[in-house]
Amino acid sequence: MVFLKKHSFKIAVLALCAAMGIYLLLTYVIKPEAPLPVEMAAPAFELTDVDNGDKVSLESTKGKARIVYFYFANCPDVCPPTTFMLSEVQEKLDKAGTLGTKAELISITFDPVRDTPEVIKAFAERNFVQPEGWKFLRGDDEEQTIKLARDFGVSVAKSPDGTFAHMNVITIVDQDGQIRKWINGSDEKVTSDTIVDDLNKLL
Repeated sequence: MVFLKKHSFKIAVLALCAAMGIYLLLTYVIKPEAPLPVEMAAPAFELTDVDNGDKVSLESTKGKARIVYFYFANCPDVCPPTTFMLSEVQEKLDKAGTLGTKAELISITFDPVRDTPEVIKAFAERNFVQPEGWKFLRGDDEEQTIKLARDFGVSVAKSPDGTFAHMNVITIVDQDGQIRKWINGSDEKVTSDTIVDDLNKLL
C-alpha cells in the first residue's frame, strides 16, 4: 500500500502512456481492411463448364467469392497475360487453402463460335491454368454472351474481321452475388498479390 501511494502518480502516467500507445497502434499501424463497397448485383447466367459439361450459374456458385473474367482465346494482346496473372492468383489461393472452398475463378468466353471446348482447354493449358477451383465457361449464343459481358460492366465490340475490342476487366463478385470491384487487368499496378488482397477483404 505504501508503495502504491508513493508511486501512484508514476503508475497513472505509465498506464496512460500504455493506453495511448495501444490506441495509436490500432489506429495507425494495425488498420482493419476497408470493406469493398457493393457496386451492383451481378447478372444471372447459366453456361457450360468446358471441363466436364456441367451447367454453371451465378446461383450454383453462391457462397464463394468469385473472380470473373471475360476473354476470347484468339485475343492477340491482353487476354493471355491477364489469364497468366490469374493463374498466379489461383496458385496463391491454393496455398492459402481457400481455392475451391471459399473462392474460385470463372472465365467466360464471348467468342463461342471459335472458342470450342478444345480451343479453350488449349488456351488454359498454355497459360498454366489448373482445373481445380477455376471454371472456364462457354455459351452457345455469341450475342447473348456479349450481352452478359456488357451487363457485367465489360465493354465488348466485334470488329468486321471477326476479332473483338474489349475492356480488360477482372470483376470481384462476393458470396451473395454482388459485384464489389472492377479491376483494370492492364494496369501496371495490378498484380496477383493486389487481386488476392482484394479478394481476401471478402474472405
